[in-house]
Amino acid sequence: MRFPRFLTVAFAFTTVFTCNTVFGQSTANQTFKVIVPTSVSISAPAAVTINHDETNSAQSFPAQAWVVKENAKSGVNVSFSTGSAFVNNQDATQKHDAKLTLAIGDTAGPGTWTIVNATDTTDYAKNDEVAQVSASSDGVGRANLNLTVQFQTVECGLFAAGEYSTVITGTVAAN
Repeated sequence: MRFPRFLTVAFAFTTVFTCNTVFGQSTANQTFKVIVPTSVSISAPAAVTINHDETNSAQSFPAQAWVVKENAKSGVNVSFSTGSAFVNNQDATQKHDAKLTLAIGDTAGPGTWTIVNATDTTDYAKNDEVAQVSASSDGVGRANLNLTVQFQTVECGLFAAGEYSTVITGTVAAN
């Protein structure tokens, strides 16, 4: 017995459309993470020297920009302090007071910078050889903190000639 041609075509057509081979869609995910460690740094400018102008006025050094960079979400505290009053390098008994003044220069980032203590002066006659100024931030950022140092002069000619120096230490810590 022969299949009629119509039935053969119908059977073939049914086979093609009823054979449901499903090609499913597949997905996969990959996560990428970057771990950024907390970074807090302070950079001091190079040493600076001035010549006394032989007046009775305080001798001011140009403002020095200390660069503070930090990514601590809660910000940082920054302090600058003298190691001592100005001391004559040839005769340590000869001293003059140092005055520090701090101001905020250029800033970047979302953190807000605030001066906590803007000015302080040593008083070597009272054994206070530490002057300290400070600033803080409340978030991530960078700041140029401008530190002005003054050599406090009494009557010119009543103190020994020579080189006087002090060392300023800048310290930064995350909040």
